[in-house]
Amino acid sequence: MRLEEIANINQGIPLNRIRLRKSMEKEERIVYSFESESNIEVPKDIEDIDQKIPIIRKGMILLNLTSYKAKQADREDIGKVIPSNYIIIEVKNKEKVDPDYLGWYIDQSEGFKRELHKIKQGSIIMSIPINEFRKINIELPNIKFQEKLGKINSLNKKRKKLFMEKQELLNKSIIAINEEETLNGKR
Repeated sequence: MRLEEIANINQGIPLNRIRLRKSMEKEERIVYSFESESNIEVPKDIEDIDQKIPIIRKGMILLNLTSYKAKQADREDIGKVIPSNYIIIEVKNKEKVDPDYLGWYIDQSEGFKRELHKIKQGSIIMSIPINEFRKINIELPNIKFQEKLGKINSLNKKRKKLFMEKQELLNKSIIAINEEETLNGKR
């Protein structure tokens, strides 16, 4: 079945197309990125304006158009503005398709990577045309298997995140111990 049959697929917004009028209330929002984040001013009531500014919601899968890496949005990502270098994938029916599984499949599956390679366009920087992306065929295992694999993937991401937090705390502890020892040694 085609990807567009199981998911709504859209693209982020070019940031320079966000229009602000003097009379509207504005707020700063974080622009989503895998690498480094920045802020942008957007209308406060995004839903009440005539332009569609995509904002991250729970369960979204985001695919970077140039690195071809996919990531399911975390709780910390909710509310961020999605720029045009991301494809937004939202599962239509969670009883038939597990979002954790689909996120893993899009990011890790060799079969999916081959399909992406077939549709890439460009001479210097290869990009993915969204209309071709929607047509990619995908074979899904039964929902029970998807849920198991999706849960394993989710737990693995949590494990990696906790490991990184642990490393950061250890490094901070070593620095603090070193600074204290340096101060004590000078007395």
